[in-house]
Amino acid sequence: MSPRIPLFAIAIGLCAPSLPAQSPAAPQGAPAKVTALYHVGFWVRDIAKSRAFYEDYLGFAEPYTLEYPAGGLQMAVVKVNDGQSIYLFPNPSKIQPNGDNLDHLGLVTDNAAGLHDQLAAKGVNVSGVKLARVGDTIFGIRDPDGRPFEVTQFEPDGQLVKHKGEGLPKARIGTRLRSATITVSNLDASLAFYRDQLGLEVAWRGSMLDGKGDQVELMAPDHTSGVVLRPLPRTGTATQRAVPEFSLEVLDVSAAAAILRDRALAGGFPPPSPVTASLSGGHQATCVDPDGTLVVLSDQWR
Repeated sequence: MSPRIPLFAIAIGLCAPSLPAQSPAAPQGAPAKVTALYHVGFWVRDIAKSRAFYEDYLGFAEPYTLEYPAGGLQMAVVKVNDGQSIYLFPNPSKIQPNGDNLDHLGLVTDNAAGLHDQLAAKGVNVSGVKLARVGDTIFGIRDPDGRPFEVTQFEPDGQLVKHKGEGLPKARIGTRLRSATITVSNLDASLAFYRDQLGLEVAWRGSMLDGKGDQVELMAPDHTSGVVLRPLPRTGTATQRAVPEFSLEVLDVSAAAAILRDRALAGGFPPPSPVTASLSGGHQATCVDPDGTLVVLSDQWR
């Protein structure tokens, strides 16, 4: 694993730090907008196993850690690129009986104060805008299912900007966090929130593999990252995890799967699934992290 530099006493908002890359400022007078998916944050049962999966197996690095003021790991930040990451919180007591281990999701905006006011004017329940201890501007929101998001505007003096360009090994299996799949109880209500209120755009919509409903991908305006909405089952009482999977962009799925098969054999990790066609076109392969979250590797980006 990569060496980690501890950061102390910088817990913020719904979660702790925000990643290095500075958000470009919105043109004066332009509406504020969500510009990207920033992070996925999960509670984990065994931080050592999670670090081994994301760092030794998937090849990502953790150039710094966040620790509680009194000592002890609060959060591991696994870096995907200079503007996206995976947060790992070592507290298994937070994991729900159905295995749901989502802490929160992160979005990036080009104008936190402006977006906050726009959403408040639309009736969205938003927390106050504040300067985080890491130096970035943040506020919180919740979607129609109560799922928490932290919205961040990166600032030039942000603490984690110090790590820009660090922790980007060539061995990492993907270079972009494409989307987080979110289970929703009411697809129309969720579309109204993510599309009409947050300003994400529908990239594709298609039938789920079981034929029991539609699945919708919504992306930031530049179509680099976003969320996938997956309706809960129409019948039965089964509950699903809030974020059952997230996807990573890879250059070539077959090549990435071959690399992971070799790493699995060498390190005792579960091998990836066979390469198959994806719902949005192209190909995909999957692997499962130690807490059951599906990591989807895909090479088709629209």
